[in-house]
Amino acid sequence: MAKICFYCGKELQPGVRCSCRGSGKPAGGAASGAGSSSSSQTSSSYSQTASSSSSAASSSAFSQKEEKPKKQKEKKGKQVWRRATSGSADSAYGNEWTKQRDDTRFSFSRFIDQVRARFPSLSKVLRPVMSYIWHPVTTIQNRARVVPIGKTLLIHSLFAALTSLMVLFTNSTDSPFLGMLIDLMFGKTDLFTEHPLIAFFTISAILWFCVLLLASCFFITSRFANRKLKFLRALDTVTMSSIYMCFADVLIFLSVLLGTRGSFTLIFVALIIMSITHFVSLKNDLGLSENATFNMLAVSYLLFYTLAKLGTGIIIRVATLF
Repeated sequence: MAKICFYCGKELQPGVRCSCRGSGKPAGGAASGAGSSSSSQTSSSYSQTASSSSSAASSSAFSQKEEKPKKQKEKKGKQVWRRATSGSADSAYGNEWTKQRDDTRFSFSRFIDQVRARFPSLSKVLRPVMSYIWHPVTTIQNRARVVPIGKTLLIHSLFAALTSLMVLFTNSTDSPFLGMLIDLMFGKTDLFTEHPLIAFFTISAILWFCVLLLASCFFITSRFANRKLKFLRALDTVTMSSIYMCFADVLIFLSVLLGTRGSFTLIFVALIIMSITHFVSLKNDLGLSENATFNMLAVSYLLFYTLAKLGTGIIIRVATLF
């Protein structure tokens, strides 16, 4: 039976060795080297393509990640800008509308500011007078300790003149209240119609007498309250109330000019304000309690009423003699 080569399958004669191993070794080695080199090349090329594809995929993913926040920021910026522009437009429109509405609405403070701006000299002159309206208690409490005699005489003279003119001016309106007061004080007389100048000086003298008498009453009753009020300080207290009585005279003049018969209810309002002025002034000057100040004013007014009724009757009798 013939032998067969284990490596190449070739039939061999008995006792002969096959030479396939010696001749086929280099060929097999070259083939294996070529195969290994080709396999290494394919593996390297595959790895390169895989790495390039992975890097491309990662770069594209990173670029997409970067683009998304940019787009979101741009969208948010556009929305914020639109809101800001729309809000600024709405606020500008709203401010303009409110400004137009405020301009059409009347404001007394704005009117005062406009008068001060257009007439600075007039506002400077009227500023001390307006302080008695806007800040009455502060003005009374912070007045000068030294009584200005010239100012006091001027205010009381103005008060007497305005009140006398008011009485003569409103006498022609046939006011029932004024007629009743004239009848009570003067009786049935034609002094106001036939002798208006004498009536003017008579009323002025009565008012001056009342001012001095009221100051004297304050001067006397302060001694009962264990205080020593100077006469000039008491006269200055009455001066504060005379200022408010001048305001009442002006308002009565205006009411008559507007066609009424004389709003003499303003006299009662002025008398109430006068008593409040006396209360604040005496409490601040004498340092009395509220109860002591009230009692002092009550006694002063009762004493003033009694003496004024007697003195006014004497002045009227003297005036009717002429």
